[in-house]
Amino acid sequence: MNYAALILVPLLVACGPKNTDEPVQSAAAKVDRITAHQYTERPTGDGLIRQEIDLDRDGKAEIVNFLRERSAASRLLVRKEVDLNYDGRIDVVTLFSDTGAIEREEMDSDFDGTFDWVDHYREGSRVMTEVDTDFDGKMNVFSYYEDGRVSRKERDTNGDGMIDMWEKFDKDGQVVRTGLDTDGDGKMDERDD
Repeated sequence: MNYAALILVPLLVACGPKNTDEPVQSAAAKVDRITAHQYTERPTGDGLIRQEIDLDRDGKAEIVNFLRERSAASRLLVRKEVDLNYDGRIDVVTLFSDTGAIEREEMDSDFDGTFDWVDHYREGSRVMTEVDTDFDGKMNVFSYYEDGRVSRKERDTNGDGMIDMWEKFDKDGQVVRTGLDTDGDGKMDERDD
Protein backbone atom coordinates (compact mmCIF):
# COMPACT_ATOMS: atom_id res chain seq x y z
CA MET A 1 0.00 0.00 0.00
CA ASN A 2 1.35 3.42 -0.87
CA TYR A 3 0.54 6.02 1.74
CA ALA A 4 2.14 8.97 -0.07
CA ALA A 5 -1.22 10.66 -0.61
CA LEU A 6 -2.17 10.19 3.04
CA ILE A 7 1.10 11.79 4.07
CA LEU A 8 1.12 14.57 1.47
CA VAL A 9 -2.33 15.98 2.25
CA PRO A 10 -1.61 16.70 5.95
CA LEU A 11 1.81 18.02 4.95
CA LEU A 12 0.29 20.51 2.51
CA VAL A 13 -2.45 21.49 4.93
CA ALA A 14 0.08 22.03 7.72
CA CYS A 15 2.26 24.16 5.47
CA GLY A 16 -0.56 26.21 3.97
CA PRO A 17 -1.80 29.56 5.17
CA LYS A 18 -3.20 29.58 8.71
CA ASN A 19 -5.63 32.41 7.94
CA THR A 20 -6.92 34.22 4.89
CA ASP A 21 -4.59 37.20 5.49
CA GLU A 22 -1.45 35.08 5.07
CA PRO A 23 -0.03 35.14 1.53
CA VAL A 24 0.03 31.95 -0.55
CA GLN A 25 3.56 30.51 -0.66
CA SER A 26 5.45 28.56 -3.28
CA ALA A 27 6.25 24.90 -2.67
CA ALA A 28 9.92 25.79 -2.09
CA ALA A 29 8.96 28.38 0.53
CA LYS A 30 6.76 25.81 2.26
CA VAL A 31 9.65 23.32 2.41
CA ASP A 32 11.95 26.07 3.76
CA ARG A 33 9.33 26.87 6.39
CA ILE A 34 9.18 23.23 7.48
CA THR A 35 12.96 22.96 7.57
CA ALA A 36 13.42 26.13 9.56
CA HIS A 37 10.69 25.63 12.16
CA GLN A 38 9.69 22.01 12.46
CA TYR A 39 12.70 19.86 11.63
CA THR A 40 15.27 18.32 13.99
CA GLU A 41 18.02 15.72 13.71
CA ARG A 42 20.03 13.79 16.28
CA PRO A 43 22.07 10.60 16.41
CA THR A 44 20.58 7.44 17.90
CA GLY A 45 22.37 4.89 20.05
CA ASP A 46 22.50 2.38 17.20
CA GLY A 47 24.44 4.55 14.74
CA LEU A 48 21.51 6.02 12.84
CA ILE A 49 20.37 9.61 12.47
CA ARG A 50 16.86 10.33 13.77
CA GLN A 51 15.18 13.04 11.71
CA GLU A 52 11.90 14.44 13.08
CA ILE A 53 9.33 16.65 11.35
CA ASP A 54 6.59 18.32 13.42
CA LEU A 55 3.94 19.28 10.87
CA ASP A 56 1.42 20.91 13.20
CA ARG A 57 3.96 22.55 15.56
CA ASP A 58 2.61 20.86 18.66
CA GLY A 59 6.03 19.65 19.81
CA LYS A 60 5.43 16.06 18.62
CA ALA A 61 6.88 14.72 15.37
CA GLU A 62 4.39 13.39 12.84
CA ILE A 63 7.14 12.07 10.56
CA VAL A 64 10.27 10.36 11.88
CA ASN A 65 12.98 9.16 9.49
CA PHE A 66 15.90 6.97 10.49
CA LEU A 67 18.92 7.39 8.22
CA ARG A 68 22.25 5.62 7.96
CA GLU A 69 25.36 7.63 7.11
CA ARG A 70 27.44 6.23 4.25
CA SER A 71 30.97 7.28 3.39
CA ALA A 72 30.74 7.00 -0.39
CA ALA A 73 27.09 7.99 -0.90
CA SER A 74 24.30 10.11 0.49
CA ARG A 75 22.42 9.04 3.61
CA LEU A 76 20.24 5.96 3.32
CA LEU A 77 16.67 5.97 4.64
CA VAL A 78 16.22 2.71 6.58
CA ARG A 79 12.96 3.38 8.45
CA LYS A 80 10.09 5.88 8.28
CA GLU A 81 7.41 6.34 10.93
CA VAL A 82 4.32 8.47 10.35
CA ASP A 83 1.51 9.68 12.63
CA LEU A 84 -1.29 10.13 10.09
CA ASN A 85 -3.99 11.47 12.42
CA TYR A 86 -1.79 13.66 14.68
CA ASP A 87 -2.66 11.77 17.88
CA GLY A 88 0.96 11.25 18.97
CA ARG A 89 1.01 7.54 18.02
CA ILE A 90 2.76 6.07 14.99
CA ASP A 91 0.27 4.75 12.42
CA VAL A 92 2.59 3.67 9.58
CA VAL A 93 6.09 2.16 9.78
CA THR A 94 8.03 1.57 6.56
CA LEU A 95 11.29 -0.41 6.47
CA PHE A 96 13.81 -0.14 3.63
CA SER A 97 16.63 -2.42 2.43
CA ASP A 98 20.30 -1.49 2.09
CA THR A 99 19.56 -0.61 -1.54
CA GLY A 100 16.78 1.82 -0.52
CA ALA A 101 13.94 -0.43 -1.72
CA ILE A 102 10.88 -0.82 0.48
CA GLU A 103 10.84 -4.17 2.33
CA ARG A 104 7.88 -3.96 4.70
CA GLU A 105 5.15 -1.51 5.62
CA GLU A 106 2.91 -1.79 8.66
CA MET A 107 -0.23 0.26 9.27
CA ASP A 108 -2.69 0.81 12.08
CA SER A 109 -5.74 1.33 9.87
CA ASP A 110 -8.23 1.98 12.70
CA PHE A 111 -5.84 4.14 14.79
CA ASP A 112 -6.17 2.01 17.94
CA GLY A 113 -2.41 1.62 18.48
CA THR A 114 -2.17 -1.89 17.00
CA PHE A 115 -0.82 -2.59 13.51
CA ASP A 116 -3.45 -4.51 11.57
CA TRP A 117 -2.12 -4.27 7.99
CA VAL A 118 1.31 -5.43 6.81
CA ASP A 119 2.62 -5.27 3.25
CA HIS A 120 5.71 -7.35 2.38
CA TYR A 121 7.96 -6.40 -0.55
CA ARG A 122 10.71 -8.08 -2.53
CA GLU A 123 13.05 -5.84 -4.53
CA GLY A 124 10.57 -2.97 -4.09
CA SER A 125 7.50 -4.89 -5.37
CA ARG A 126 4.69 -5.95 -3.06
CA VAL A 127 4.50 -9.74 -2.78
CA MET A 128 2.14 -10.27 0.16
CA THR A 129 -0.32 -8.42 2.38
CA GLU A 130 -1.57 -9.54 5.78
CA VAL A 131 -4.70 -7.93 7.24
CA ASP A 132 -6.52 -8.27 10.55
CA THR A 133 -10.03 -7.51 9.26
CA ASP A 134 -11.82 -8.09 12.57
CA PHE A 135 -9.22 -6.21 14.68
CA ASP A 136 -8.72 -9.06 17.16
CA GLY A 137 -4.91 -8.89 16.98
CA LYS A 138 -4.56 -11.84 14.57
CA MET A 139 -4.03 -11.52 10.84
CA ASN A 140 -6.81 -13.36 9.02
CA VAL A 141 -6.58 -12.37 5.32
CA PHE A 142 -3.43 -13.01 3.28
CA SER A 143 -3.12 -11.69 -0.29
CA TYR A 144 -0.30 -12.80 -2.58
CA TYR A 145 0.82 -10.69 -5.55
CA GLU A 146 2.35 -11.43 -8.94
CA ASP A 147 3.22 -8.68 -11.40
CA GLY A 148 1.56 -6.05 -9.20
CA ARG A 149 -1.81 -7.77 -8.91
CA VAL A 150 -3.45 -10.13 -6.41
CA SER A 151 -2.98 -13.69 -7.65
CA ARG A 152 -4.49 -15.49 -4.65
CA LYS A 153 -6.03 -14.90 -1.24
CA GLU A 154 -6.19 -17.07 1.82
CA ARG A 155 -8.52 -16.43 4.74
CA ASP A 156 -9.09 -17.61 8.27
CA THR A 157 -12.82 -16.93 8.45
CA ASN A 158 -13.50 -18.45 11.88
CA GLY A 159 -10.51 -17.11 13.85
CA ASP A 160 -8.95 -20.49 14.71
CA GLY A 161 -5.55 -19.56 13.24
CA MET A 162 -5.88 -21.90 10.22
CA ILE A 163 -6.68 -21.00 6.63
CA ASP A 164 -10.14 -22.23 5.67
CA MET A 165 -10.88 -20.34 2.45
CA TRP A 166 -8.77 -19.99 -0.70
CA GLU A 167 -9.27 -17.89 -3.84
CA LYS A 168 -7.21 -17.87 -7.05
CA PHE A 169 -7.46 -14.89 -9.43
CA ASP A 170 -6.73 -14.50 -13.13
CA LYS A 171 -4.83 -11.57 -14.67
CA ASP A 172 -8.06 -9.53 -14.88
CA GLY A 173 -8.73 -9.91 -11.14
CA GLN A 174 -11.56 -12.41 -11.60
CA VAL A 175 -11.86 -15.37 -9.21
CA VAL A 176 -11.11 -18.54 -11.19
CA ARG A 177 -10.88 -21.08 -8.36
CA THR A 178 -12.06 -21.28 -4.76
CA GLY A 179 -11.56 -23.76 -1.98
CA LEU A 180 -13.01 -24.37 1.48
CA ASP A 181 -11.95 -26.29 4.56
CA THR A 182 -15.26 -27.55 5.94
CA ASP A 183 -13.98 -29.75 8.79
CA GLY A 184 -11.43 -27.37 10.39
CA ASP A 185 -8.26 -29.37 9.71
CA GLY A 186 -6.57 -26.63 7.62
CA LYS A 187 -6.84 -28.64 4.40
CA MET A 188 -9.07 -27.87 1.41
CA ASP A 189 -12.16 -30.14 1.38
CA GLU A 190 -14.18 -28.45 -1.33
CA ARG A 191 -12.86 -26.93 -4.54
CA ASP A 192 -14.72 -25.00 -7.22
CA ASP A 193 -13.05 -24.29 -10.57
